[in-house]
Amino acid sequence: MGAISDWIANIILLILIATILELLLPNSSLERYVKMVIGLMLIAVIITPVLSIFSKDFDQMLRSVHFDQLVPSKTLENSIENKKSEIQASNRAYILEQMAVQMENQVEEELRKKYGLEIKAMDVELSSGAETSQEAEKIEKITVVLDESGQSGEDKTVPVVKEVKIDLSKKQNEQVKHNKTNTITYFLADKWGVYPNQIDLQSEGGDSISP
Repeated sequence: MGAISDWIANIILLILIATILELLLPNSSLERYVKMVIGLMLIAVIITPVLSIFSKDFDQMLRSVHFDQLVPSKTLENSIENKKSEIQASNRAYILEQMAVQMENQVEEELRKKYGLEIKAMDVELSSGAETSQEAEKIEKITVVLDESGQSGEDKTVPVVKEVKIDLSKKQNEQVKHNKTNTITYFLADKWGVYPNQIDLQSEGGDSISP
């Protein structure tokens, strides 16, 4: 309120000064110039508070703007990165799952007929940074869990014959098992287009049977 009172007082004072000068000055060309100057001063007094208000409002507006609100906060950036990582991990898991299904379908029938084995579980691991396995080098490891219950119907209908006991040494038994494991490993590697050392064969109990 004080600023408005001062403003009105200045206007009134200026009008009084103009009136007094008009009475004192003779009717001449000088009077015309004095009126013009008084008029300009009166305009300046009237618009000065208005300009002051706009100037203060503009400064306050600039100070009130938080520039950190105009750019994404660190929390938002972290949230976006976390969501991106979750999507990438989900896509990778889906790709690996589909790969395992396709690879199993590719060999299951022949594996059952030839070796009387069945794949109970499979896990495919890709090398770091790989998203697909179009090349064999991108596959880090294939873990295959085998079960001997997958024998074909023909094998199950074979008549029971008298058990023949063959006395083999422990070393011979291990060699037979090693040869069979090698055969299965190379069979799978050939079908899947990978290297034998990339395949880890395990029994259903979880023990590794790879050579």
